[in-house]
Amino acid sequence: MQIKSLINYFSKLFERLPLRVVLIIPFIIQLITVVGLIWYLSFNNGQKAINELTTELRNEITIRIEQHLLSYLKTPHLINQINSDTLRLGALDLANEKEIQHFFWQQLQMFDSASYISFSSEEGQYIGAERRENKSSDPNKKDQFYLYTVTAEYLANSKGYPEKLTNPIENYKPYERPWYKNTVKANKPIWSEIYGLLDANDFDLAVTQTVSANQPFYDKDGKLRGVLGTDIFLSQIRDFLTGLKIGKTGKTFIMERSGMIVASSTEEQPYLINPKNNEVERLDALHSKIPAINRSVEYLIEHFKKDNEKPELALNNINSSVHLEFKLDGQKQYLQVKPLDNIQDKLHKNSYLEGIDWLIVVVIPESDFMEHINAATRATILLCFAALVIAIIVSLLISKWPVMPVLRLNAAAQKLMEGKWEQDLPIERSDEIGNLARSFKSMAMQLKKVFEDLEKVNKAYERFVPKEFLKLLDKKSVLEINLGDQVEKEMTVLFLDVRGFTSISEKMTPQDNFEFINSYLGQMEPVIYEYNGVIDKYIGDAIMALFPTNADDAVAGSVAMLKTLHRYNLTLKSKGQDAIKIGIGLHTGRLMLGTIGGLTRMEGTVISDAVNLASRIEGMTKQYGASLLISEITYAHLTNPSQYLIRDIDKVQVKGKSKPITVYEVFNGDLPKIVKLKKKTLANFEQAIILYRRKEFSQALGYFDKVLQIYADDKATQNYVIRCKRYEEIGVPDDWAGVEVLQSK
Repeated sequence: MQIKSLINYFSKLFERLPLRVVLIIPFIIQLITVVGLIWYLSFNNGQKAINELTTELRNEITIRIEQHLLSYLKTPHLINQINSDTLRLGALDLANEKEIQHFFWQQLQMFDSASYISFSSEEGQYIGAERRENKSSDPNKKDQFYLYTVTAEYLANSKGYPEKLTNPIENYKPYERPWYKNTVKANKPIWSEIYGLLDANDFDLAVTQTVSANQPFYDKDGKLRGVLGTDIFLSQIRDFLTGLKIGKTGKTFIMERSGMIVASSTEEQPYLINPKNNEVERLDALHSKIPAINRSVEYLIEHFKKDNEKPELALNNINSSVHLEFKLDGQKQYLQVKPLDNIQDKLHKNSYLEGIDWLIVVVIPESDFMEHINAATRATILLCFAALVIAIIVSLLISKWPVMPVLRLNAAAQKLMEGKWEQDLPIERSDEIGNLARSFKSMAMQLKKVFEDLEKVNKAYERFVPKEFLKLLDKKSVLEINLGDQVEKEMTVLFLDVRGFTSISEKMTPQDNFEFINSYLGQMEPVIYEYNGVIDKYIGDAIMALFPTNADDAVAGSVAMLKTLHRYNLTLKSKGQDAIKIGIGLHTGRLMLGTIGGLTRMEGTVISDAVNLASRIEGMTKQYGASLLISEITYAHLTNPSQYLIRDIDKVQVKGKSKPITVYEVFNGDLPKIVKLKKKTLANFEQAIILYRRKEFSQALGYFDKVLQIYADDKATQNYVIRCKRYEEIGVPDDWAGVEVLQSK
């Protein structure tokens, strides 16, 4: 039963696939399976090889570093032991400081790793010799040597004897220094902590990082006479690490269990110089700028940290060599950490590693070893892919022959769906395919005629229901519109009306009226659409339009309409017809845009108080002799009002409204001579308005008179003159705020 169900499932699945695909799918599935298996085995074997290789490489690098460190750290203790035996046997006299200094100088010539050799006595005697490395870029300069007593520092000559005093030393008591006390207390060879010195020598201002091996000195009678010390350069450990070949981009570093870096194979220095006090500070591996170092230490702390243990103690749990893996920026990293340990030295009572507790860390990116494996894998995949492509091509060619007629007919049908009616169909065939092709041909011609008719109908509908209206309602076609569809949106409403159209139309025949209106509206319509407007309706010669984007489009579009009208008037004048004037009112607010009507007749419209107010503002253009008035809300929505020429024309309370509004005149679209006069009188007009609203009518009249002296036909100013004289005569209420109550709509 299950087999039958499975067969039915695959039958239904293959019914949905192209015939050519069904024919070649089984073969391709087998080939893809083989290719995938080959790739998996190749990649898996490569990964195993990488793991084995990196393990061997990390072990080899770690052993080399460990052997070098054991040899390097043994040298200073060997020097101390030589000096102890020499003094105990009496070959050197502690009273002859120059000979001891010379002996120490000779040892510095023999041991390049030694940076400082010294002897400090219980009585306060101090004898030392120091090597200062040449850290400048000049290869001709050599290391310099200095000799020390408890009271002075001398530059050594080429024979190892004091040449000149370079620095007197005062109140130096070596037996009070921590390294002296710690050595005496331990009563065996020990190491000091790593420290750095900021040197100001003849070469450069440089930092020397060293660590000191110290050993108590007893004479042949077993009496403590002092402490012998030998310092070594840690920079030489860094030079050794830098010279190691660790894959292509591998890194290695040595750190203390505290996380402080001893040396690394990178260019980053293992110290920082505090700018506040010029003191040398150790670099914590967690604060390293090398990602391979800081991320490795973060991973080690996370891996070895025990429950409820402080993170800084996690490195203390590393007791043996460990191989780990972690990711850095999405790339696998192979990591090995091993404590520095000398098993043979541990068998002796006194270990020369006493005080040294370092960890050797080696980090190698997997990508260093993946290049060849990836290349081989890519070659395998490429060959398999080529075989797959060839197999598919061959399969397609073979399958093409029996299904070619069907495919040809199917391709034609697809093009018919795209509206490509004229197709090369196999109608010449006399079989079933030929009959089907001829049926397709007939159907295509019928569909072509139906779609052409529909396209004409849609274009006709668009003239009654603009596509912009559909877009606002989030509809793709007029077929999707239903009665009651609506959307609420903030828009700017435009009302435009022709002044004195009744008297103009009385002089025309009905046919002339329609021709005139259509000609005039044909001038205004493109401008509205150019500025992202939508015409809601034509009301005779009037236009109601919406600007859903912003108020700037509405104002800029209105100015453009006025300028278009000036050019249109020139055309009318050339035909012997009278020029026309228009008034435009703008107001911004939230509108309900939608469809109203009944089951058999509906139309798109807007419902809002903002529409009524825009209509009232358009009507006010007659009273103030203005071409374009906007409400204070539209003014507030302008991005940059200063780009327009604007006058505060009045504060009014329209009929049916309880709250007054401020109305502004935008006169950019007036005739150039009118714009010039209004700009020239703007300052006096604005000052007059301020005085008028302060009830200082006499002073306001003075400024209004100045306006009329320049622009005698300014209707707004004429209205204010009449008001000022009336209010001077009859007075105004105490609560009068300069608001003009309009009684007409």
